Amino acid sequence: MNSDNAPPPRGLYGQRPSKSADAARRLQFERLAAMTPRERVLLALSLKERMRYITPARAHEPGTSK
Repeated sequence: MNSDNAPPPRGLYGQRPSKSADAARRLQFERLAAMTPRERVLLALSLKERMRYITPARAHEPGTSK
């Protein structure tokens, strides 16, 4: 596929993403690209730990007996 003919990136519902959102996405990508693999793993683990507080674990899975 030729990148010259590629359509412009689209946001939600087809509107063009804002320039500030595009700049933030680019900055985040550059920050991740500059990280070492070890730093990426540590970041992923810290995000996983934060998600534990946002989404509480279920007592048991539906459809299974206790």
